[in-house]
Amino acid sequence: MTEQNRVLIVDDELGPREALRMILNDHYDVSTVSDGHQALDRLSCTEFDLVILDIRMPGMNGIDVLAEVKKKAPDTEVVMITAYASVDTATIALRHGALDYLIKPFDRRSVLNVVEKGLSRRTSTRKMKSRLDELLLANKALADQIDCSIRNIQQHFLETVNSLVAAIDSKDSYTKAHQKRVVRFALALAAESRLSDREMGLLEQAALLHDIGKIGVPEQILRKAATLTVEEFEIVKQHPIIGAKIITPVQALREAVPMVLHHHDRFDGTGYPDGLKGAAIPLGARIIAIADAVDAMLSNRPYASAMTVDQVRNQLRLFAGTQFDPWLIDLALKMDLPSQRLT
Repeated sequence: MTEQNRVLIVDDELGPREALRMILNDHYDVSTVSDGHQALDRLSCTEFDLVILDIRMPGMNGIDVLAEVKKKAPDTEVVMITAYASVDTATIALRHGALDYLIKPFDRRSVLNVVEKGLSRRTSTRKMKSRLDELLLANKALADQIDCSIRNIQQHFLETVNSLVAAIDSKDSYTKAHQKRVVRFALALAAESRLSDREMGLLEQAALLHDIGKIGVPEQILRKAATLTVEEFEIVKQHPIIGAKIITPVQALREAVPMVLHHHDRFDGTGYPDGLKGAAIPLGARIIAIADAVDAMLSNRPYASAMTVDQVRNQLRLFAGTQFDPWLIDLALKMDLPSQRLT
């Protein structure tokens, strides 16, 4: 059996109240009360689909009751009753959320029509809310799927980066942990340079992978203790190009490509691979160049012993404006360099 719609009639006069009850009783679950306070009490414990409310009542008038009904149960439809056709009164009632109004004395058909109108709108509102709830749930499920996909992408990205770093480490004993030390110094220098969080993130990726191209350089050249021949050095100079080619297909790394490609371009234009000069070199690449050089100078290498911090500072001053960006060197010289190899 289908549950009947609940209708609450509020009128301080017994005659109109009972007349409405008799008209509606065969079709709906009807309750009646004689004043606004009773109506609000009933609404506190029972959900009604529609309230028929007299405008003029002693104590709490119908407009005030209407306002409270809309606060307590905003989806409940309200029809006002008035003893005279007052446009002003009807306008006030409609402004406060009433669906319509009936004029006393009312006939059976008018009452049934306005109640059916109210209940139809109530049903439509419920359907709309139900559909909205479904959409919100679907949206949440979609958002959860997107979050899960993003986490998976990030995890795969990290795995890719870690695999690339491991590949570098296995190729050259010097580069083992070198990338991570360069990352630390590069990020510290970048912070002094006032880079944004997003720029810092891209720099971190590029610094971690700046030597990935060494995978394409023969081990006997990478590990050679003696001075490289001209031909061997030309092979080494290809590693930024190789590195850029390796990471370009990885969508998440594409914005890091220019920094990897140009971290050996010198400020005076004499570097490689493209001989870029000054501000034409990406800022991230200029930062990595300094961090790379600082770590190299503080480390024991096959062809040179580690320098002291004072020696490193002197080298930075010496090559400011030629190999390195002088503005960045000024910032680097204000920083505390480690007293030994970065770990």
